[in-house]
Amino acid sequence: MGLGSFFKNLFSSAKESTEGLADKTEAFVDETMEKAKETATPLMEKADELAEIAKEKASLYSEKAGEAVNEVVATVKEKAAPIVAKAEELAEEAKEQISETVTTAKEKINAFVNDGSTEAQETVEKTTNRIEEDAD
Repeated sequence: MGLGSFFKNLFSSAKESTEGLADKTEAFVDETMEKAKETATPLMEKADELAEIAKEKASLYSEKAGEAVNEVVATVKEKAAPIVAKAEELAEEAKEQISETVTTAKEKINAFVNDGSTEAQETVEKTTNRIEEDAD
């Protein structure tokens, strides 16, 4: 029976390690997504700040300059929007690919663990039978 316990402990620790790895990978994906958003947000905020500063300075000189600044602000926002959208899209794609990889890895490891458990059980049963036969 000691051999059976050995294999059960061996394969349960492998399964626990797999689940821990999957959790770490999931955390990594979430962290990466958050970093992508964090990177894009300050850029948009900085563009808004700079546009606001430019707008304030321009309004001191003339109303026409203020209109030009509004156009610049609109242009900056328009140019930055696709970059932010692309960053979010790439982060989402990365998250999906990593999730698929984690799922595949979990399935393969679970199959390996299950196959190993079955093989271990069969080995234990065969060994037990041989011991019993030798004892008779």
